[in-house]
Amino acid sequence: MEQDLRKCAVIYDLETVDYLKALDLQKKIHDKVNKEESGDTFIFLQHPDVYTAGSHFRGDPGGAIKINRGGYLTYHGPGQLVAYYIINLKRSNLDALKLIKLIQDSVIELLGYYGISGRAELKEKTGVWVGNKKICSIGLGIDKFATMHGMGLNISTDLKKFNVINPCNFSPEIMTSMNAIIEKPLSFNDVKEKFIEITQEKFRITDYRIYNDIL
Repeated sequence: MEQDLRKCAVIYDLETVDYLKALDLQKKIHDKVNKEESGDTFIFLQHPDVYTAGSHFRGDPGGAIKINRGGYLTYHGPGQLVAYYIINLKRSNLDALKLIKLIQDSVIELLGYYGISGRAELKEKTGVWVGNKKICSIGLGIDKFATMHGMGLNISTDLKKFNVINPCNFSPEIMTSMNAIIEKPLSFNDVKEKFIEITQEKFRITDYRIYNDIL
């Protein structure tokens, strides 16, 4: 039976992608998802060093890229798994809070697989925390029916890169990574593939196309 490409989910399993290039990809897909010309899309990658400023940030962002996600300043870079969720909330019978909780549940299950106990937080602490440290930041943007942006999970991130900002409006000392907690190096690609697997389960993705390059 031929797939209905308007309903079939799309997964991008990518390597390192420049932030602005990935943002352009998000915008193009977002337009199609809003018009129901494409299925919900999940993008998994990492970025070269970049700072971004969300919609709650006030003042001069300096060298940070201003974007339409919620939240304040944050850092993306090598060793941080970034996942973007371009989902038609109306079609998927979701709202922003339900989506955030699905993302949190996915991250917590991944951390548990590696023996790390994470917990979900909302409001000004939105993300996933381990003890009093933040390991995963979440920020979404919504236009019409569809979401953009998503989460950043620190696997082997150079945590010193947070020192020049107040990440998510907190002191940079609150940030941690999977490597820092378990004190041994993890394969970024292995963690990414496990997270994609968990995401497929949590979001009940059974009918999908997967790409390893930007079309």
